[in-house]
Amino acid sequence: MGRASTLSLHERGQIKVLSTTGYTVKRSADVVKRSTKAIMNFLCHQEEYGTKKSSGRPSKLNDREKREILRTASNSTISINEIRRTCGIDYIKTKGFTGFDFYESSKISLLINYLEFRSST
Repeated sequence: MGRASTLSLHERGQIKVLSTTGYTVKRSADVVKRSTKAIMNFLCHQEEYGTKKSSGRPSKLNDREKREILRTASNSTISINEIRRTCGIDYIKTKGFTGFDFYESSKISLLINYLEFRSST
């Protein structure tokens, strides 16, 4: 059986009003036509409801560094290694003898390729 959709903004507002006016969870569920578990989850975690925890590894490059890479790559035709040196992102030497992390290196390459593609069209 599939998962039900999250509560809409209207339903959330309805549940808040019903809860503050003294309706029980069961009665609120009957009015909104949602399960009591969905109502309880919303009431217990109103701030976090509907937000998804980020999955995957966080990027080693922040937004500012990404913009700097794009700016450097768009202003000249230099290699990826020269861009790394210019932008000062060679601090990512946490992978031992490989130096630059392959994942981050490929992301920089993709950024540069995208920029080149965008400028050629």
